[in-house]
Amino acid sequence: MLSQAAEVPEDELQGVIDGCHPSPTLLQALAPALDLHAADLFVMAGQPVPDELAPLDASAGQQLDHLVPDVICLPAEQRSWMLQMVRDLPQEPRGEAYAGWRVYDPTEAGFGAVIGNMLLTNRNLAGRAAVALACCSNGRMYVSSSTVFRIAAGKTELTPDRLANLATLIDIPAGDLAALTGIALPDQQPPDDPAAADVAALLWEVRRLSAAQMRLVCEQARDLRREIPDDAIDRKFYATGSYLHSPLRGQPDGGRAQP
Repeated sequence: MLSQAAEVPEDELQGVIDGCHPSPTLLQALAPALDLHAADLFVMAGQPVPDELAPLDASAGQQLDHLVPDVICLPAEQRSWMLQMVRDLPQEPRGEAYAGWRVYDPTEAGFGAVIGNMLLTNRNLAGRAAVALACCSNGRMYVSSSTVFRIAAGKTELTPDRLANLATLIDIPAGDLAALTGIALPDQQPPDDPAAADVAALLWEVRRLSAAQMRLVCEQARDLRREIPDDAIDRKFYATGSYLHSPLRGQPDGGRAQP
């Protein structure tokens, strides 16, 4: 039973099932039993994410549109090495409370807001989510930054295809998100993508880094990526010289990105 796995009183859990708001202590206890990050469970419960569970440094997220395209191109053993490198970095103290770019209200925007808060705030992606989505969907979800924001604001439809691709990036099974949203998954779901799964794991780990630490990680990823010829990379969307001028970089509505 969930109450036993989470080591919480059954009556407290039953109260939540009956409509009571869960306490922060209960949410933190339930998260590992549900195989969820605690910060994501707070978002799903419609509660503010505590400072201690938020990313360390909002400015570190500015470098993610460099890190993701480089790491997605690396072979499996180098991706694993990068992940372990990040985990081995020391934890720097939090200088100030994390100031997310924006928190969306699920009561106004529906489940798109939940997805947006997990993606843009919990993973410190803010304006870099479009690049990460394009990379981790191998080009299937190549949309503008403004489209991601509109999904989060409930102004653009969270379609089955988009839900499936977003699930890969936030590392939550698409079936679980479908059950929460009532959105039927597409008949043809995205193929297994170990590189995308590794990048999703890395995105979660780097959220605890400072901007200075992130620069070191990005430099290492860039050096490894440079050793790989472009024609040796089987990805539809990755960091090449032409990618530096992609409409997804710093131009939310430009170029080929779909609405």
